[in-house]
Amino acid sequence: MQRVMLVWCFITVFLVKGALAQTDKKEDSPPSWLPKAANTDSVNAKKGSKDLKSFVSGLDPAVSTSLPGGNGKSTTLSNLFGEKIPDLGLKVKEYKSQKADRKLKKEKARLAKVMYKGIPMEVMSIRYGSGDRSNTELFHVLKEYKPLDIYARATETRWYDTKTKKLSSALIKDKEKSRLLHGSYKKYNGENLIEEGFYFMGVKDGRWVKYDSKFNLVDKAIWNKGFPAESRITYYDSTHTKMKEVIPVMFGETSGEYASFYDEGQLKTSGKYDHGKKVGRWVEYYQYRRQRKKEIQHPKSSWDEEFDPFVLREWDEKGKLLYDYTKDPRASAEEETEN
Repeated sequence: MQRVMLVWCFITVFLVKGALAQTDKKEDSPPSWLPKAANTDSVNAKKGSKDLKSFVSGLDPAVSTSLPGGNGKSTTLSNLFGEKIPDLGLKVKEYKSQKADRKLKKEKARLAKVMYKGIPMEVMSIRYGSGDRSNTELFHVLKEYKPLDIYARATETRWYDTKTKKLSSALIKDKEKSRLLHGSYKKYNGENLIEEGFYFMGVKDGRWVKYDSKFNLVDKAIWNKGFPAESRITYYDSTHTKMKEVIPVMFGETSGEYASFYDEGQLKTSGKYDHGKKVGRWVEYYQYRRQRKKEIQHPKSSWDEEFDPFVLREWDEKGKLLYDYTKDPRASAEEETEN
């Protein structure tokens, strides 16, 4: 019995000692809601930072905002730790640039309605015919009279007569009633658009196209202030202010109205090319008063290779007709025209 009691006392002492040791160990350890201990200070700092973010998030989990540059995405305060704030400076510059571009585009669109190449204009229209065969022309004219450019007179010109309400290509006599076409031009047959382009101070400019009744493209040309845009132009001076000769070129071929000028700008020679060959009547002028000097007859078509050009009519400096061969059968292929 005594031995049993001794064994029981020994076991009791051992268990009590173990319990006391376990209690001391728990008192030295941090609480379970704090991060576990680490062996280095850096690890402690890192762990502390994570716990701080968790702590902040736990304090105010509902706090969120939509940041600039975040594409409308919501974020919490805890997500801001360790993240870069969007570069607001670049965003502001980009916004200002886009705003300036939109303003410039809007201003250009507004000016396009009242100006063409920096020159003020106003819209006009005329209509003639009746029913489905009626034609309507919508065009713009200069707000006030301005004379034709001296070189533009060598090509086809158009102006609006405010008195007769008609378009004309004749020589301008009444300046007060004349307005040069300037700006966009459109022609309709019934409701079908058949021609459109631009005028610059009375002469064709930019892209011109023609359509059939089904709006199929049938003709296209590019002009530059009265002359084909591809034309070969030479000048008397290096500043290109005194035009000497205009050789018309369309789509790589010499075709269209030819013109050469005197040093002071008066028309010297006018005629027409077709596929690289002179056709129709060519006219030579004296320098002053646009007095004709000579008419030379060329074949009507570039396909006529057997035709020999000849002088049709000739005048002296005073305008006296020296001889006239307009009754020649070869001259009957084309009506006589007066410039």
